[in-house]
Amino acid sequence: MRCGSTWLYEVLKCHPDIQVSEFKEVDFFFMHRMMRHDLDWYEALFRTGDGGALRPVRGEISPGYARLKGWQVRQIAKVLPSLRIIVTLRHPIERMWSQTLYSFGHLRGRDICQVGSLELLRQFERPRSRLSSDYVRIVKAWSGAFGRDALHIGFFDQLRADPQSFVDGILKHIDASTPWSLPKGLAKTKVWSTNSLVKRDRDIPELMHWYMADQLLEPTERLNDLLEGQVSNWVDEMRVIRGKTRLNWKILKEVNRAMLSLPERLAYESYHAMLDVKMWLRWQQLQRALLSKNNLPEEDFYPS
Repeated sequence: MRCGSTWLYEVLKCHPDIQVSEFKEVDFFFMHRMMRHDLDWYEALFRTGDGGALRPVRGEISPGYARLKGWQVRQIAKVLPSLRIIVTLRHPIERMWSQTLYSFGHLRGRDICQVGSLELLRQFERPRSRLSSDYVRIVKAWSGAFGRDALHIGFFDQLRADPQSFVDGILKHIDASTPWSLPKGLAKTKVWSTNSLVKRDRDIPELMHWYMADQLLEPTERLNDLLEGQVSNWVDEMRVIRGKTRLNWKILKEVNRAMLSLPERLAYESYHAMLDVKMWLRWQQLQRALLSKNNLPEEDFYPS
């Protein structure tokens, strides 16, 4: 989320080898949509509009998949084992702040400059914010299910600095033909950027900057180890920011995590515990239907 996925969707729509879903953020494997639709519905999203032959590369872009749990990703791998996965990573603080501006300023229609400190801190602690920022968990979940070679990791900084090479790396990963030049109308155009969606911008307050660095430093250190030093600049920057701590900030952090954010976190976890059961049962239905359709043995999904 907030890593240029809408821009990438518009770009890939233009490539002659690629058929993306008819709308972005299908979210088929995420929560409610999978409860309402089956795999035939999902497959139909990638047919050409004129009824012609299928294009060699077909796919979708759903940032919500970054929040899927490991067991859910493993279920996807059972059904679609040959998937190629694309994930774009953005500086964790920059990404989380962009998500915060988007949430308050666009989704809720609030004046972001009028949102108080405690409300912002609660936003940082919300599970959907934390899960989308835990890059190590995301990389491990998807590479663990599909294999590391199936996962392409791009960086938002490269998208901004050199969009053509950013896209070239993706096209190579998904076996789409290259070289292929970006459409002129998209080469230097932002799509669904925060500035275009939020009426008023707001710089990151010093307290919020420190809070996000404190929250995100250790996960980013683990990511840097996993990626063999590719994000060492992120780590160095967050260490400097976290080093500017104040005692009252530390106290506020503990109060926010222990008291203000705890009820919401417990409610989220309770809801998702029930949802996990429903999702697991739904996966069993989909897999049985696929086995029956293709006359496959149960061992394909339920190995002994």
